[in-house]
Order: sequence, then C-alpha cells, then structure tokens
Amino acid sequence: MGPILFFIDTNGYYAGMIELLKLMYPYLRPYLRFAILASLCSIPLAAIKAYQAYFVKNVIDGIFDPAATTEYALQLGGILVGLAVINYPLRYFHFFGLRMVVDQATCDIRQDIYTKFQHLSASHYAKTKQGNLLSVMINDTAVFAEAFNHAISIFREPLTAILLIGVALYHDWKLTLIIFVVLPFFIVIFNVTGKRIRRYVTKAQEDNAEMTHHGAEGLTGQKIIKAFNLQTYMVKRFNKAQNNFLGHKRKSNSAEEHSHPSVELVAATAFGVVIVAAYFRAQDGALTVGEFISFIGALAMFMDPVRRYSKANTKLNQARGAGNRIFKLLGEPEEVNTGTIDLLNFEESIEFKNVTFGYGNSPVVKNFSLKINKGEKIGLVGLSGSGKSTLVSLLLRLYDIEEGEILIDGVNIKEYTLDSLRSQVALVSQDIFLFNDSILENLTAGVSYSEEQINEALDVSYSNEFIKNLPDGLQTHIGDRGLRLSGGQSQRLTIARAFLRDCPIFLFDEATSALDNESEKTVQAALDKVASHKTVLAVAHRLSTIQNYDKIIVMKEGEKAEEGSHDQLMEMNGEYKKLYELSL
Repeated sequence: MGPILFFIDTNGYYAGMIELLKLMYPYLRPYLRFAILASLCSIPLAAIKAYQAYFVKNVIDGIFDPAATTEYALQLGGILVGLAVINYPLRYFHFFGLRMVVDQATCDIRQDIYTKFQHLSASHYAKTKQGNLLSVMINDTAVFAEAFNHAISIFREPLTAILLIGVALYHDWKLTLIIFVVLPFFIVIFNVTGKRIRRYVTKAQEDNAEMTHHGAEGLTGQKIIKAFNLQTYMVKRFNKAQNNFLGHKRKSNSAEEHSHPSVELVAATAFGVVIVAAYFRAQDGALTVGEFISFIGALAMFMDPVRRYSKANTKLNQARGAGNRIFKLLGEPEEVNTGTIDLLNFEESIEFKNVTFGYGNSPVVKNFSLKINKGEKIGLVGLSGSGKSTLVSLLLRLYDIEEGEILIDGVNIKEYTLDSLRSQVALVSQDIFLFNDSILENLTAGVSYSEEQINEALDVSYSNEFIKNLPDGLQTHIGDRGLRLSGGQSQRLTIARAFLRDCPIFLFDEATSALDNESEKTVQAALDKVASHKTVLAVAHRLSTIQNYDKIIVMKEGEKAEEGSHDQLMEMNGEYKKLYELSL
C-alpha cells in the first residue's frame, strides 16, 4: 500500500516491491554498498523535512510576536537557509545515487538478455517470435527500469511519514485523529484501481511485444514485401496489433486517472474537515496561528507520499509483468553443452550412424548413415524437405539427434565442447548474414588477421576486384545485412570470411541457390578454390556444381535413396538422373 498504510498492504504493493527486489538483487549486489549509502541519506532528509514542518510554528509565531527582534528574525532565516544547504547534497546523492544504481543494474540485465540470445537453442528460436524477444530486451527492460526508479523511492517514505505524524500529533493530536478516519477510503481506492491497472497493463505489454514483432518483420522483409506489393497488408497487420495495444493502454490509463483524482478528493475532504475543526479549536484558544500553519504543513507533506504511490502503483504493475517476462527469458534453457573434450584437430573422418531426427512428431531424417573421410568431398542432393540441410544443422549441433550418433574421429560430437566443435567447421549458407559495418569488420569479426591473410582471402573468394572499386575499399560500410552489395558480392564476402577461419571442414548449404547464373559461376569457382584441400559436405540445388565430388548422396523423404559418383548415379538411371536433368 501507499505510505499512509505502512503496515496495511491489501493491494500487495510492498509484496510486489519485495518480489522485484528479489529478482533484481543479483544485479544490485555489485553496487550494494553505494546503494546503501544513498539510501541512508533518506534518514537525515526525513528529519530535515519533519523539522521544517515543525519549525514553521516558530517562524509564524516569532515574527508576529511584538517582542521579536531583528536578530531573532535573521536567526530564523539563517536556520531555514542552513537546512536547505544541508538538504541539497543529501537529496542529490540520494536520488542520483539510487537512479544510477538502478540504471547500471538495468544495463547489466540487458547485457545478460543479449548474451542469452546468443546461447538459446535453435529449437527455441524456431518456436519463438523474434520480435517478442526484442521487446523483452528493449521495451520490458525500459519499463522495468522506469518503474523501479519510480517505486523504490517509496521505501524511504515511511520514516518521513512517521516523523510528520509526530509533528502533527505534537501540535494537536485531536486534529490528527481526523486523518486516520479517511484511511479506509484510501485502502478501497488503491485496492480497486490497482487490480484493474494490473490486469490491463499486463495485456498492454503483451500487445506491445506483438507490435514490436510486426515492426521487426516489416523491416527485415522489405525485399519480399515490395516484390509482392505487400505494403498495405503489412500496414494492416501492424495497425491491428497497435489497436489492440491502444485499447488495453486506454483502459489502464482510465483506471489510473480515476485513481489520482479519487485520492485528491479524499485528501481534500480530510483537509476540509480539519480546517473546520481547527476553527473551533482556535476559537477556544487551544491553537495558535503558528501551530495551525505548522500542522497543515505537516499534513500537506504527509500527503505527498500518497500522491507518489498513486502514480507508482501503475509503474509497479508494469514492472511486475515486465520483470516476469525478463527473468522467464533469462531462465530459459540454453544449448546443451555438456561436452568435456576439446576438438583441437580433425584427423580422420566424420560419420553419421543410424541418425534419426525430427522437428516435430514426424522424423525429417530417418536411420541415415554416412562416413566422410578426411579430404573427401560429399554432395547431398534431393527435393526440398528431404533432410539435406537438417544434416548440416545436426553436424553443427544446432539440434541434438534423437536416435543414432554423429562421430568425428570416432568420438560422439556430444562429447566435444560446442566451441571446439564449431571451431573446426566453416559454414557457407544460402542465408547470407553480414553485419551493418565495414567490409573489414565483417571479414575479421573482431579477430586479428595480417594484411597478407586478408588479401589472400579476398583473392581466393574473387572479392578483390569489386572491393577496389568501392569508394572506401575495405572500410566501406555495407548496410544492414549487406544491402549495399549485390547477392554475389555478399556471398563472396562470406566465403572470404570462412576462408580466414581456416577450418578443416567446410559445409556448403545451397550457397549459390539465391544467385543469378553469372554470380553463381563466380561464387562456385570461389567455393571450389576455398575448399580445394578441405573436407566438404555440400548441399546442392544445381547438381552440376558437385558432379566432380568424390561421392553424391541422394536424399528422399529423409532417407538415403542412392549413393555414388556422378557417373555411377547417372548409369543407375534413377532419382539422381531425374534431378540432374531437372537442374539443367
């Protein structure tokens, strides 16, 4: 409850704050000493406020006293100025310090969320909207920080309120009792509006996440959106999500705005009664002008926490919803990384042994077996959905298999640490990913390479020529996902990046499928050159690109249908020949 109900918490306010503090504690702990020092400033601040309320009596009665002197007036003025001087650094350090701690802790939370993104499993991304994840990192952390900054200050109010009650009781305990009569009204207001606000705020935050998701889709899918004239459709989807958000936001705002004037109405009524009662007390000579003004001042100060709580109530309910989503995400299971062996060097072979895997109920790969010796180049072909790309993902341990095993040098890949496993594998995929940064940064990705190594990578990937023609060369910024480059240029950069890693195993997942014929020839030549002395597993959509490979595997409905060299498969006059003729 609000500060006037320090020991009565029917709306669960302090329980909610304690819940948030428990969630935040691991992030507050590094700054706990500073936070405690900042919080301790609330004690002298409360004392100063209470003394100022008490001191008003001396000021009013003193300056209107016929016996008062100039020295006495100067003394009173000096005390007030002195209190303000002391109050300044205490108030600054208290408020600024607590906000700094909360802001820093929030940054740490956001950092942990982003780190969590990097370690979530591929299956998690398959079932979760990316926009919702972004909403947690951006929107929910902002809501959480704002609410925490706003609401945590309520914990300093009880001391101030108790001292102010003491001042009011000291001046006139009978008048003070009137205030306690209105307490049940505050309880009803906060209890009713708090529940309504919590309900609508939670729904509004969920709608906000959905709106963020649609916004992200509208940005990342621009090429397809424009190609299919989907602009109107995308706007309608976004507007629908936004209207849902707006509807629940309006209901939340309505409940909040009913709360504030209700609090003011009850407070004004209480003050009105106090004024009438004070009149009769003054007529009887039981109350001086100074005592009355000091009393009213103390009560006015006392009501400030009530108003702050009325605003903080909404923020708290927002924070509870946001906090639950934040820490639910942080608690999501990460990629299984139970391996204890570091794969330092690939020496002998890769072997799929009776591998079965499915994304849902039905298996995508069924009882698949294949051995790839070091230095061999193996092609995977088949219709869409036959399980080719899935095998690539399984070798990278983006997913863990359900039956069978995958061995590298005779050791199950689950026994290897993820970092060491993936350090031996370079992937060139049809899904081209480049950072919105310079060409050089995209190539190196924070790793230090010599100029000679970079030039070799550019030569091998046939990238030197087009980079030289760019205005800033290697320092040219390529835009979001490489939008300032052609598809062929972007893919050649990913090949150069893979070459720089110098991994013994290369995975090509339909690396040329999205390119035009001319670009495909250049990129394919780069792939062949990069992988000339590597072990290669390549998923191919155009069979001519792999016809010189040591072995070609034909996949059909998740199973191995045919196996052999290009010439052998063509002689079989089976599935491979049909696919080859279709690809010409």
